Amino acid sequence: MDPGQRMDRGPAQEPEQPGEQPGRTPRIGLLAQAPGAPLTSSAWIRLLLPLGLLQRQEGWELLQLPPLSAPAGAPELPAELDGLIVQRAACPSLELAECLLSTCRQRRIPVLLDLDDALFALPEYHPERQRYGPMLPALDRLLAAADLRVFSTANLAELCRQRLRQQGLNPGPDVVVPNGLDAHTWAGKVRFPQAAGEGPLQLLYMGSRTHAADLAPVLDELDHLAGRQAEAFRLTLIGGMESAPRRPWLEVLDVPLEARRYPRFVRWLRQHLPRHDLGLAPLATNPFNAAKSDVKLLDYAALGLPSLCSPGPAYQQQIDAGLALAAPPGHWAERVTWAARHRRQLRRLAQAAHHQLDQQRSSARTAATWAELLRPLARPS
Repeated sequence: MDPGQRMDRGPAQEPEQPGEQPGRTPRIGLLAQAPGAPLTSSAWIRLLLPLGLLQRQEGWELLQLPPLSAPAGAPELPAELDGLIVQRAACPSLELAECLLSTCRQRRIPVLLDLDDALFALPEYHPERQRYGPMLPALDRLLAAADLRVFSTANLAELCRQRLRQQGLNPGPDVVVPNGLDAHTWAGKVRFPQAAGEGPLQLLYMGSRTHAADLAPVLDELDHLAGRQAEAFRLTLIGGMESAPRRPWLEVLDVPLEARRYPRFVRWLRQHLPRHDLGLAPLATNPFNAAKSDVKLLDYAALGLPSLCSPGPAYQQQIDAGLALAAPPGHWAERVTWAARHRRQLRRLAQAAHHQLDQQRSSARTAATWAELLRPLARPS
């Protein structure tokens, strides 16, 4: 039995640019799941959805491999792979990383490492630091040995180069592939803020439950604002922290268990989230956050929301382009008050951000970039 599970191809579609495929379409292995953990949203956003487009439109063979697990040994890989993509911490131990690299070298399979977070720079207080700590030796080995490193941001790429140099190693080739959102997954009516809206400004925060340190200062500011203007705003919190404070202005929206797989989460969100006016994206200042992508702003744009975010490397490009509002530390309440008085501007900002998402940050663009990277790996028929 072939050890690789072929991804569901879905309905057949014609290639967007026929005639550009080589004699044989690429056959790519995808290792995107760490043992004991579900597929991350980044695996869907960066790999499964854009590469699935290549599979449907150009007939690529994409094989999602089972997780690596102890005891270490030569991993069983599908026959005739043209390349193997290893994502994040999908290889959990140094021994497994060595075995995987050895097998790929023997079979002349190029290894591509895809990374979207500086897992080695997690601050001490971060709830996932202990989880990822034992996996860092394997990540370092793959960073050093991969034939190509694929990063989500330029800041992350530079941080990884610095880490390799500190270990006395010369960084190998790398490329930045920005995150994009899949239009089909996010399909649905877009509800922009009402230009003549009245009543409390409806705020939204959504993210994994690892952002307590990012959110805490903002919640403190909003607490003070609510003390002065009790009806100025309401905040809906989806994730963000393990235990949210109880406040009359704060509603916690729990994601049902059956909706925690990324595509199902997006579908649930589109069906059950009422109209909001502004998405919040605070980030504490630290090297880990500085290497993050702007995917949260893309999520808000897909929902038809403008973003109020922390200035800094992760979001500065969107801020400078006039596609997001900046809120420096200590100014969140002030910015929320301004937003409540300028709803027409919020609507225009949301429309501009949504247009940029559609034109420049779609999963189709991500797929085209992956195609440029992977197509040359296809071996002759």
